[in-house]
Amino acid sequence: MRTTYEAFQNLLAFDSQCHEIMADLESLYYQGKKEDFCKISLKYESLAENVEGMVINLQRMAPGSYIDLPAYFNKFNFYCRFFFAPPELHFGKPFILPLHDEALTTQLAGAKSSTLAELHQQLNLVIPSGYVLTTNCFSYLLEYNDLRPAINALLAKTDITSTRLLSEISVAIIDLIKGAEIPPEIIEALKYAGKRLQTEKGSHMRFAVRSSALSEDGQCSFAGQYSSYLNVETDKLLDAYLDVLCSKYSPEALAYRINCGLSDEETPMAVMILTMVDAVTAGVVYTINPSGTQEDKLYIHATSGLGDAVVSGTVIPEVFTVDKNSTLPVAAQSSKQKLLTTTQIEDLGKMALRIERHFDRPQDIEWALQGDGTFVFLQTRELHLYKSENNIPSELSINKESLLFHGGVMASSGFASARAWVPDAENPLDTIEPGHILVLHETLPSYVRVLHRVDGVIAELGSAAGHFATVCREFGVPLLLGVGKDISRIQHGEVITLVADTRTVYSGAHSPKVKPSPVYKRDKDLPFFSKLRTVLDFITPLKLLDPQSKDFAPESCRSLHDIIRFSHEMAVQSMFSIGDRCSTIKGGKKKLQTQLPFEVFIVDVDEGLDKHASALQIITVDLIRSSPFQALWRGFNHSDISWGEQTYYDWKGYDRMAMSDAFAFQSNSDSASYAVLGKDYLNMNIRFGYHFTVIDALCEPDSTTSYCTLRFAGGGGEFEGRELRILFLDKVLSRLGFDVTIKGDLLDARISGISADSLMERIESLGKLLGVTKQMDMRLKDTEMVEQQIDKFFRVL
Repeated sequence: MRTTYEAFQNLLAFDSQCHEIMADLESLYYQGKKEDFCKISLKYESLAENVEGMVINLQRMAPGSYIDLPAYFNKFNFYCRFFFAPPELHFGKPFILPLHDEALTTQLAGAKSSTLAELHQQLNLVIPSGYVLTTNCFSYLLEYNDLRPAINALLAKTDITSTRLLSEISVAIIDLIKGAEIPPEIIEALKYAGKRLQTEKGSHMRFAVRSSALSEDGQCSFAGQYSSYLNVETDKLLDAYLDVLCSKYSPEALAYRINCGLSDEETPMAVMILTMVDAVTAGVVYTINPSGTQEDKLYIHATSGLGDAVVSGTVIPEVFTVDKNSTLPVAAQSSKQKLLTTTQIEDLGKMALRIERHFDRPQDIEWALQGDGTFVFLQTRELHLYKSENNIPSELSINKESLLFHGGVMASSGFASARAWVPDAENPLDTIEPGHILVLHETLPSYVRVLHRVDGVIAELGSAAGHFATVCREFGVPLLLGVGKDISRIQHGEVITLVADTRTVYSGAHSPKVKPSPVYKRDKDLPFFSKLRTVLDFITPLKLLDPQSKDFAPESCRSLHDIIRFSHEMAVQSMFSIGDRCSTIKGGKKKLQTQLPFEVFIVDVDEGLDKHASALQIITVDLIRSSPFQALWRGFNHSDISWGEQTYYDWKGYDRMAMSDAFAFQSNSDSASYAVLGKDYLNMNIRFGYHFTVIDALCEPDSTTSYCTLRFAGGGGEFEGRELRILFLDKVLSRLGFDVTIKGDLLDARISGISADSLMERIESLGKLLGVTKQMDMRLKDTEMVEQQIDKFFRVL
């Protein structure tokens, strides 16, 4: 009995942990709480250990039973572990490839490198000369220094809602990389690239060192999240290479990747070593309006010099609109300076259209114009079109007098109504509270680390072609930028309404109450939700609902949740029948001294009795330490319950009792009841009159596993009387919060999910209830009498 009880206690503890972890995993999905997959993987490991613990302890409770259950657990565990397994990584050559090499693939060089090479190889467009240090090179560096375990351990601690913690983890990982020993093969690869490019372009050549991570420029753009370094000297190439690798672990890059739902091992870093372009004008071409409108136009964003000011959001560029059909400029946003001639606009538009047709997708293209009039292409990626969930509702009605200003550029559609957050020394950016409209001077790509907290963004500078704008569109955050000095009209803490589509900002709240779409539906295509949904389908669905069904069996399990449910139910049923097994114990049981009309024998399995009881055969109730037993006994001994004269019944002659679920109680003891006790546990088989009752209860303080079950059957009266008593019990127990199931004159009831103190009160009420129901089947005549007895019970007791 002690072994069974100990296994049961262990199983309940594992069960509690399982439900907590499943709830945590589901909250990640349904509430959109983003975590690194290293952290999610550890949660799954804990879940699997706890489910396996339940299976093992159930078999300890019922040796030889449920022999197929471990196999079903292993099957689902295999599926989930396969899902969490990292992608296959490669540590061998090639470590370096020239951009024109046909062996250069996206897997080796990242999409940024491979698409750039494709522009030259298949469209004969001009690109910078250069080499790629492959993803193998990055993986080899980590493997050479055995950094992966340490990095994963740090990533498992991340919390993107904590700026401080994210920064600390970022610094720790960067320190690991900076302190690593650089393999000789990597040093040689960098020297080779520098020497070859200097030979081709001149000894004083400087370089651009740019990221090209796997998954960059894909479904998730990672726009502006990784670092690029310009005008790098030959002797600084190694430092720049390591800095690009480290940018993979900047706080903003970590936050972005985790928000997308990609694992660190899915995004190994390749790095491009390119010759610097002598640009007089540079910028970005959008081959379609990013809102998805005006598909017959393309937009050239331009600034003097290098184009990094455009993509970093630190300037308001000049924008040229080009008709796709004629490739002629339609209009320029401004004409402060002559950045491009009409011919150059037309030529650039034609080349951009060639790129769009080649990839058969709208494109976001980085370009530069050299002093000799040649256009050089630096990058192209798909221009993703995103429909904001915050579209302007038709019922939105705004008083025009509340208009603060009209202007700027709609870079991400939608509307928002909230308090303004204007970062300054007193209100730092990283302390922004959820549910604000962020008001900025410029839109630096690093600001994306707080995007998950904001409802909208307004900026003085920036352009729709900037990296920050790209991420706002991905995250569905309305963005109005390039508003100029009008930004000063917004005060910190002021309630404003942003309507990005109409380029307007209003004073006050004008947003109607629109129920937002759940984030898991809104962002369902993000890898985070698609991946998490896949693994949850093996974990949380529950098919096994009815323990009475013939399908309630191991072979019907279709998830880990089914295995948890099955193990718990079978364990409770095993403990439910433990009192009957106790009746055959010859030693170790003690008789309780009582004036009540039934004998009680006690079996202690876990500190249910005071230590002074060990030497006694007959004990008094004050020596019992089991809290649920004491609660039940208080109910039995309520002052308004009259037990009458003690009467003994010949149970030897009563050899059959109708029971379901294979529970049958046949005793060789006259009028014997048995209680199996633990400090917080009670399993009691009560036999008095011509009916029996089984109570099984666990009342652990500060625990979610506390519960109480009751089984009641039999009686000495006619069936109609027993049926009326069952009706009485049903209604009383239901009012006490129990879930009740009835089959003929057999009643099962269960309550759980309440505090231990509340449960103790219910158990005391059970004692009172059992006291008043004795021989009630002999007295009840109709349902009216049942209602009278119910009223009396709650009024008097």
